This record gives sequence, C-alpha cells and structure tokens, in this order.
Amino acid sequence: MIIPQMSEAELLEEIRLDLPNVVSISDAKDPKVRRIIQKSVLFPIYLHSFVTSPRKNKWIILWEARNKKNIGDNSLITFLCYQETPHGRYVFMPTWSNGSLILIVYPPHFFSRFAERMSLDVTGVNLIRRYFEKNNSYTFETEDELISDNLCRRNIYGSSLEGVAMGVEITGYEIILFKTFITYDMTKGQQISLFARNEEIRREIHEKIIIENGRIK
Repeated sequence: MIIPQMSEAELLEEIRLDLPNVVSISDAKDPKVRRIIQKSVLFPIYLHSFVTSPRKNKWIILWEARNKKNIGDNSLITFLCYQETPHGRYVFMPTWSNGSLILIVYPPHFFSRFAERMSLDVTGVNLIRRYFEKNNSYTFETEDELISDNLCRRNIYGSSLEGVAMGVEITGYEIILFKTFITYDMTKGQQISLFARNEEIRREIHEKIIIENGRIK
C-alpha cells in the first residue's frame, strides 16, 4: 500500500508490484466492457471503474473505444493509481518507455490548473477521470536547463489532445513530475519550450519541487 513515508524508489516499486493485480481486475471486467462497446452506436465512448487492489491501493481503470474494434487485445486502457493526502489527491500513471516502467506523477495543483484553464466545474476523482479521458497519451519534448555550473535540470513537456502538461524529470528516478497544465490557446502559436520560459509558467513548474528524505514535496 502506498503511504506518505515512501521514498520515490519505494513508490515506483509498489506500483510495479501492484500493476499485475489491477490488470487482472481489468481482465475480469473485460466481458462486460466488450458488450457495452459492441452495443454502442456512438464513438468515442469512455468507461471507468474505481477499484481497490489486493495491496489496498486505490485505482481508476479507464477504457476508451474509438470504434467497435477497440476490445480485447485492441483495448485502449489507462491505469491510474491515486493517493489521498492532507494536500489533496496525487495521481500516479504507470507507462512504458523502451521496455522500462516510467511513473508520471500529478500533484493536486496540476488538476486545479487544468480545471481553471479549461473552465471546468468538476472536482475530485471526476476531474481526474475527465482529464485522462481526453489526455491519456503524450508527445514528449525535453529541454535541459543549466541551473548552475555543475547542475542541470531536465524540463519535460507532454503535449496531449487538450493542451500541454509541464514539469520536470526527477533526477535519479524513472519518474516525471507534471506540475501544471496549459492550453494551446495560451501559447498563441509560440513554440512550447519558448513559452515555458515565461516567468509565471516557470514558477508554476519549479516552485516547491523539493526532495526531502527521498519524497516529493
């Protein structure tokens, strides 16, 4: 079970251990999901399920179907683990890059900015579900920023359907921390990496990024 005292390494390992459990839960729900998709006449459709794993972690399973063929091995599924904290809900999305598990972390501030900039009157887990229904895959852009003579920070920009998730790579871990969200309209056609140098956006991306006892604060 994810607990606040976990280090980044422990968090990544907990997600890695629990993911097969959630995949099994998803497989058990597949017949029902398949029936709904095959009966649908309007696409795309989005389905979801809130589950608690055998390891006592809370997950959201999202299914997207763009046509009747998106079933079984062709299913479009997103797995999201979330943790309740005194500061709000953190979301952890496992994904893969070159055969390695990468964890994308979304703090509460990210979803606040998403709701504000998309003018959405949605909160809580429904806001989380709304974001990932439309923004569950990214085209990534990276930019290395020299902070001092011997310290470099890697900024990460993930472009999705409705806008750009902006954050940093957590050095030493296979973790991306997305701190904020912007719409494409906000960039006014400007290259994303240039827009990210705007002072207000820079503060959103980089403020309060502290690793304390191995934990993201």
